[in-house]
Amino acid sequence: MIDFDEMIDNYIYRESRPPEIGRYWPSMIGACIRKVWYTYKHPKQIDPELQKIFEMGNIMHNFVVEVLKSEKNPHVTLVDYERPLKIEKKDYTISGRVDDIIMLKRDGKLILIEVKSHKNVDFVKEPARSHKMQLMFYMHVSGIHNGILLYIDKNNMKTKSFEINYKKEEAEKVLKRFYLLDKYLKNDELPVAEAKYEKDIMWMCKFCEYKDKCKKDEK
Repeated sequence: MIDFDEMIDNYIYRESRPPEIGRYWPSMIGACIRKVWYTYKHPKQIDPELQKIFEMGNIMHNFVVEVLKSEKNPHVTLVDYERPLKIEKKDYTISGRVDDIIMLKRDGKLILIEVKSHKNVDFVKEPARSHKMQLMFYMHVSGIHNGILLYIDKNNMKTKSFEINYKKEEAEKVLKRFYLLDKYLKNDELPVAEAKYEKDIMWMCKFCEYKDKCKKDEK
């Protein structure tokens, strides 16, 4: 009998390489900054089940691209997808890829779309902080100041979307987080465990693979 679970595991396996201090990604900066610090200082192999979740996200995004490209939706034009965006600072680099850029036919308005797969969009009441930060960075770098966070249900393809408008002060806060992360890493200085003290992100501790180490370091 063919073991298809094993075949899938073999296909999606990616050897995990320790991240390089000085190279950062927009998708990471909305997490607890201490957790991000740990991923650089004490890197771990990505859990195979987490790799499957990432792969499912890629599959869902590819589906959204086909929807946006389709002639059945003539009111929008897919301008680009997976467009790389980068900021080069003096001592570090921030780079990522915006999922989709569309243009509304009626007025030529450009919109950035960041796609996130979800196990049940009925429970999505507001966009996640980390996703907003990621999209805010993309809007800042691209100069396209209209954004949409699109959540798509992995079970039934239902969606929930949120319009996100560019705010310079919020973008500057995101950029400052990268500056602080770089400083903490290069000075070997452990950041505050912000998820322990900020009510809206306390849930992150429950799913953090570094929670035991964080407890010890907190003492």
